[in-house]
Amino acid sequence: MSEESPTTEMDNKKSERKPLKVHSNLPIRSVGLETKREQKNFSDKPPQNYIHVWFARRPTPATRLGVLSSVLPDTVDDDTLLRWMGMNPNNLEDGMSIAEHIRYKSDTLDQRSGRVYDHYGYRKSYKNLPDEEEMGNFHEQVRETWGGDLPTVLDATAGGGSIPFESRRYQLPTIANELNPVPSVILKAVLEQPQVDGDLSDDIQKWGDRINKRAREQLKEYYPDVEGQRDLEYVWMHQITCPDCGSEIPLTLNWWLERDSSTSGTALQPQPVEGSAEVKLPVVEVGKDVKKSEFNPASGTVTRGKAECPTCNVTVDGDEVKEQANNGDMELRLTAVHYESLHKGEGKRYRAATEEDLKAVNRANKKVNNDPDLATFLTEKIESGAKTSEPRRYGMEMWRDMFAPRQLLTHYTYWQAFEEVKKAIRDGDSSASVLENEEPAPDYGDKEAEVILTFLALGADKAVDYNSRMCTWVHSEGKIGHAFGQHDFGFKWRFAESRLPAEGLGYDWVLDSMVEVYEELKELAGHASAPIEVFQEDAADLPLDDGEVEVIVLDPPYYDNVMYAELSDYFYVWLRRYLGDVYPDFFQQELTEKNEEAVANASKFDDIAGDKSKSELAKNDYESKMSEIFGELSRVLDDEGVFTLMFTHKKTEAWDTLTKALINSGFVVKSTHPISTERPESLHQRGKNSAESTILLSAEKRDEREDEFTLWGEVKNRTREVARSQAEEMYQDEVEFSKVDIMLAAFGPTLEVFTENYPVVDDEGNEVHPQIALDEARGAVRDYFIDKHLNEGVREIDPKSEWYILSWLVFEAQRFPYDEARRLAIGVGEDLDSLKKTHRMWRKKSGDVLLRPHGDRVQDVNKDRDNRSGRKPVDPDALSFGTALDKVHAAMHIYDVQGATETWNWMNERNCGSDPAFKATLEALLRVLPHDHDDWEIARDIAAGETGELLDLDLDADIFIEEDEEKVQGSLKDF
Repeated sequence: MSEESPTTEMDNKKSERKPLKVHSNLPIRSVGLETKREQKNFSDKPPQNYIHVWFARRPTPATRLGVLSSVLPDTVDDDTLLRWMGMNPNNLEDGMSIAEHIRYKSDTLDQRSGRVYDHYGYRKSYKNLPDEEEMGNFHEQVRETWGGDLPTVLDATAGGGSIPFESRRYQLPTIANELNPVPSVILKAVLEQPQVDGDLSDDIQKWGDRINKRAREQLKEYYPDVEGQRDLEYVWMHQITCPDCGSEIPLTLNWWLERDSSTSGTALQPQPVEGSAEVKLPVVEVGKDVKKSEFNPASGTVTRGKAECPTCNVTVDGDEVKEQANNGDMELRLTAVHYESLHKGEGKRYRAATEEDLKAVNRANKKVNNDPDLATFLTEKIESGAKTSEPRRYGMEMWRDMFAPRQLLTHYTYWQAFEEVKKAIRDGDSSASVLENEEPAPDYGDKEAEVILTFLALGADKAVDYNSRMCTWVHSEGKIGHAFGQHDFGFKWRFAESRLPAEGLGYDWVLDSMVEVYEELKELAGHASAPIEVFQEDAADLPLDDGEVEVIVLDPPYYDNVMYAELSDYFYVWLRRYLGDVYPDFFQQELTEKNEEAVANASKFDDIAGDKSKSELAKNDYESKMSEIFGELSRVLDDEGVFTLMFTHKKTEAWDTLTKALINSGFVVKSTHPISTERPESLHQRGKNSAESTILLSAEKRDEREDEFTLWGEVKNRTREVARSQAEEMYQDEVEFSKVDIMLAAFGPTLEVFTENYPVVDDEGNEVHPQIALDEARGAVRDYFIDKHLNEGVREIDPKSEWYILSWLVFEAQRFPYDEARRLAIGVGEDLDSLKKTHRMWRKKSGDVLLRPHGDRVQDVNKDRDNRSGRKPVDPDALSFGTALDKVHAAMHIYDVQGATETWNWMNERNCGSDPAFKATLEALLRVLPHDHDDWEIARDIAAGETGELLDLDLDADIFIEEDEEKVQGSLKDF
């Protein structure tokens, strides 16, 4: 009998495994709704979200769907899957599926009476696990699918641990790996340590109290109280000197301390002292002590990096501001104290910094400068990078510079107190480590000591997150914002200081939080007994045997979205001091590893000259590293295994790069599912047209196709079919995705078609890259959007106007990424830079495209031609226009400044009523612009007012009604 080929063996092994649920239809609508429910209440989220800052954690419903659908057979129905995922309502009506129940309860949430829990009939899914009987049924199904044993689940880039935590909770053998030591410590705390025998919450609390007691005593002189008051937080500003008049310039975007409304609240009011360089900052009550009309707290001294002197009103250029910062001439100024009155009924208030406050600050400054240990503490250099360049521009060269001196002294003192108790925790030797009257330390085992020290150290990092120059003062809520509200080191003109030693606040809050997280993790982990391993390795070189794992579920690094290593150094320098001897293998380097990190970081190529751009080199580097990682995953994955990954990115080049890496590693995409997972209101996404969905993409090892290839013409037609079909299906299912998300969802089936037919070549035999297929999918979905939302006349207008309209249609936002704008321009046959420089249809903002309204493009008709802005390309007096958009924008300007009658005359002279391009463009803008946009309101008035009779547009009334308003039928003339 002849030997079977490796390919035949692989085919046979795959045939032994049952088809998987992830390769069939999934209840994505229900999972998306449950995800939004999980994220609705910030204070009620899974404990791994609170244990320590990490970036882009996946929500529980999406994570569970990824894990469970990758191990279960496709014979499991949606109701059973949702029930096992923790969506098991106790008020399910007869004949209604769980998916229908979740949809109905979500739609009627605002009409409920009582608790959300009672409305849905179950707690948030992250709190629920199948009971013992159901868990047994789940395991039985999994074992039958995988030949009798539970499959091992691997997450090779585990980050904050969302995926392996859920795999562990379902008692599946689990392996988690991370390159970065910071999340590696988090993984230890989330995955391993809740399984240590015994409840150590009291011990964490006890040792934390001892640390706090020591530090509080030593820091007493640096935090004095005013009689009858208890200081809570401190508001600081950076300050420079006016190069023109020599006056102080406190740097702030606004003067609010706490705003009650747009016209009232508490603020600092700048008051220059005549004949002096001093600018006083008394605390005032706006609306009471001072009227808003007399003083506008919303107008600070800083606008777009430039500063305005409050004494002479001279504008100080941003370069001058940076120069003073780098020369050491930028000062830190304590401006206000948020305190709690100890007198009954007076509550929390604000006061200006007193002389005593400033003396305490000076004592801290002297201590930091004169103490030999403190003077050389935390002197690791902030390496230049994509994100770390932000603080470096303002003179912050070392990690100690991230902290005001008193903040640094406070954190140092708490670390010293931690070191004092560490020996007692590890050795049980109380003689040198406990204060008088403290109980001796018990004899902990190594694992128990590790748990206590780890959670105390993570608590110290939480304190660092809420007490540095990176922490802004949130005047809308009167509280400190943590350092990573956004995924960057954006310079904070005004920053906040926590009073860490304050009783009931500061460290007490941190400690309570860590004890609570530990208790929740222990409770949620339950009695999981399956093996768990945590590695701190390069994902391209795992300490695993060939074919050792059956299932890989991965949340990979997101191209250029997050610079993980750069950001994590903020915490690494502290954790290395706290836990360097607890996890010596984790903390061998002075800072985190950046060269091996799989991100597209253009700053790594700043010093490399050549034909390729930095961004192209960064893309190639990311693709190379992801190929190495995926190649390693192919090695450790069993031949009949499944590889499911989650990806959230709207740049085509990111998808192209990821797909190339998959193909290079021998994988073929078998299924894709879009899930709504992101929070558009989060600071790192707000206003940036960020994708709100995660694509769940499942792949398997590809069978080798020797000497076979597919012609692009065949793949192209199929690509357009599946892309359009995906868009149609999502509309029919009423899945609440943005148009960007629908376009991304079309990438999924496109990649299925492309990888199944790989390699793909054109008629001349040249290789076709995935990006070509993705662009084709984008075009198919774009055409579908036009068919569904716009009049056919749009196809007849000039391509420049079409680009502008489609930008609003597709991205549903004024601001979106440059790369996507460029691709859309290519799709209509235009040059994006020409649309900016010649036609001024957009301008650049932080690397993104910002669409310009009519006011930015049309010259002022009320001014003589010689006095008009030469930068605005549209002349409203012209009788003919280069683009339909120019003509519509000119009409908007005439209506805005001269009224309806003059607009009628203007439009009549230019035959707008018989101009199909003008009418199609105006109608399209009515359909695509948001209703709160000034241009939409003018377009509405032109279309529906007396000028509308000239145009005679045939529009239904629902074009004027928002989706959440009650729709009524009618005609345009009703308006």
